[in-house]
Amino acid sequence: MPQSTPARYSPLMVTLHWLTAILVFAAFIVGKNMSRLPNHDASKLAPLAIHMMLGITMLVVIVVRFVARRKTPHPAYASTGNAFLDGLGKFAHYALYLLVFLMAISGMALSMQAGLPQIVFGGAGSLPADFFDFAARAMHGFIAPALFLLILLHVGAAFYHQLFIKDKLFARMGYGK
Repeated sequence: MPQSTPARYSPLMVTLHWLTAILVFAAFIVGKNMSRLPNHDASKLAPLAIHMMLGITMLVVIVVRFVARRKTPHPAYASTGNAFLDGLGKFAHYALYLLVFLMAISGMALSMQAGLPQIVFGGAGSLPADFFDFAARAMHGFIAPALFLLILLHVGAAFYHQLFIKDKLFARMGYGK
């Protein structure tokens, strides 16, 4: 018996979506505030620890989310009635997964290059003098604004669907019937 296409996402997918959004937002805020602190100040270690834990959690959540997305039924893509915009929407959704994943991976690479786990969580030493010169730092710093812009596009598209197309898109990513 064929399974019908659901009208909304499962509670698991809704939870993972909003958890991802909260983690990305929190990591972005902590990262921006942390970058304003002096580079070699010990006061940078506590926000760095929070930022790293958010990144690790974000990586776990995005991997679980991607696997769950592949294994659970989900609604058909919401159409705008325009093939270009529909293609852009599909691309943007996969790009969001990719950029969140790459953000976490580049953060882990930076952390390992700089020896941060021992410094931040083990109290062994201080931030390296060349912390901002690591190659992974450049990638992490490039992905952050790209991800931010893609999130703005995603939110704008959701409001476009809700307010102009009036297809009740918001209901698909909420709890309820």
